[in-house]
Amino acid sequence: MNARNEKVDTVVIGAGFAGLAAARALADDGIGVVVLEARDRVGGRAHTVHLDDGTSVDVGGQWIGPTQDAMYALAAEHGVETYPLPAHGAPVYRVGDALLHELPAGAIRLLDEFDALAATVDTHAPWDHPQATALDALTLQAWLDTRDTGTPDEKALVGRLLAGGLKTVSAGEASVLDLAFYVASGHGVGTLLDAEGGAQQDRIVGGPHAVAEAIARSLPAGSVRLNEPVHAVELVDDVVVVHTSAGTLRADHVIVAIPAATVPSAIRFTPDLPLPKRLALGRLHGGIGIKTNLVYDRPFWRDAGLSGQSNHSAGVVTETADGTTPDAVGGVLTAFVYGDEAIALRRLSPDAAVDAIVESLADVFGPQVREHRDAVTLDWADERWTGGCFSAGFGAGGLSRVGEDLRPAAGRIHFAGTEYAHTWNGYFEGAVGSGREAAAAVAADRRAAAA
Repeated sequence: MNARNEKVDTVVIGAGFAGLAAARALADDGIGVVVLEARDRVGGRAHTVHLDDGTSVDVGGQWIGPTQDAMYALAAEHGVETYPLPAHGAPVYRVGDALLHELPAGAIRLLDEFDALAATVDTHAPWDHPQATALDALTLQAWLDTRDTGTPDEKALVGRLLAGGLKTVSAGEASVLDLAFYVASGHGVGTLLDAEGGAQQDRIVGGPHAVAEAIARSLPAGSVRLNEPVHAVELVDDVVVVHTSAGTLRADHVIVAIPAATVPSAIRFTPDLPLPKRLALGRLHGGIGIKTNLVYDRPFWRDAGLSGQSNHSAGVVTETADGTTPDAVGGVLTAFVYGDEAIALRRLSPDAAVDAIVESLADVFGPQVREHRDAVTLDWADERWTGGCFSAGFGAGGLSRVGEDLRPAAGRIHFAGTEYAHTWNGYFEGAVGSGREAAAAVAADRRAAAA
């Protein structure tokens, strides 16, 4: 069918988990839907790469955990299995020059204190917190500097655990209010940072990408159209006209489900989105993270009684995890670089960047860490249609000022994505929930118009 002459009930822009969840809900409600995706694949920030030997590595998001009920249900519905994160030994916490197998007491106290603060934040209206303005003006680094507990190295570790591991920025960039909202949306520090019982408990056979592909296949034939970026959306006589690389579609409603920070640069709206909405979108910043999968002949760290998990108070790498999948021919150690270190790493050649990552891990995992036979890196900030990972967030002063203007629809134009989620913001679970909420809003609009 020629897209130029096509009229559909709803157009969904973006085939990540938010867009696919929205499309599935609309289709189930009997509402015609077309999903337009700029990439040559579905899944958005979920992407699984298969090496020549058959080993799969997730270069995007990879974990799910308890209370992420929608993701577990989607996997089960489509016959995709999950499995626990490998746990073959002890973690390593590099705190200054010390290598520990347990978090030091000062770090635990600091995490507990931040957890208590996060528990006071309403995830539906964090800007209504009685200290919202003050907390939003305060960076995590400034908050840590005022704490009476913890050594400087313990504070540095906590800064990298929270600002880096959760928001992929440096502690000096993270707003305390924005971070506290994020922690509250994920049910607390322990849930977010833990493997067993936490957000890193399980992985998906074939990667989360397998679930996204299954959802796409479950939609009516022809619903998902790849390699068709949207460059403009305009309202003409109560019809939303969507302009793509292949022509135009006319729809009653549109759901914009691309990464929120990319909306202002990716799509031209006519008339403009409301000014508050534009200001909110413009204050979002994509995450500053680089993920590298180091591939070995075997998971050698297990021989030393190590789990592969490590967290570092300083250095190039913030954290690592055992990324070995059931189909791996060997072992995979996954390293994450965030914030200032990620910015510096981008100035190096790809080979030099991998060398810097490997050398920073030699004192934790031994000289064998240098013997990788492959290294698979994806810098999501370099992905045109993504603009950074894990997700986007507000810097200091943003959430309290314009956060309440981020989520609302603009007439017939609705928005979905993990950045809009009240629960599990920044995760696939949040994306799915946001997509379903947007679909429910479209369905309600249609019912109201028909009444």
